[in-house]
Amino acid sequence: MIKLHHPENEIELALLRSLLESADIPHYVHNDHFGTLHIGPPIPLLNRKTVMVAPEHLEEARSLLADYFMHASPAGEMPRQRYSLFDKLRMCLEFLTFGWLIPGNRWTRRRKIKSKANKRVYP
Repeated sequence: MIKLHHPENEIELALLRSLLESADIPHYVHNDHFGTLHIGPPIPLLNRKTVMVAPEHLEEARSLLADYFMHASPAGEMPRQRYSLFDKLRMCLEFLTFGWLIPGNRWTRRRKIKSKANKRVYP
């Protein structure tokens, strides 16, 4: 499967699905049920949805979407979102920061085990 498009929202995804199904183009939506959860900070590189098609149907699907976006968008071209290096670094830092901010006992548990090991009295 080859990436075809990243829809901006659920409405655009439903529209793309209906276009592809009406043309009998088999497709797959990566992160179909996970992308709407947005647990934690929304990191588009990790939890956005991606419409994928088989390589033999790629040209037909691209022409179908290009025709739709040509008539739907005022600019007349397919919208593509490009991330700068700064945006990618920011997203990675948000992910790492979120990992460190998860509440729980994972760090205190290690300290307790180490402190118990140091307090053992040997005869």
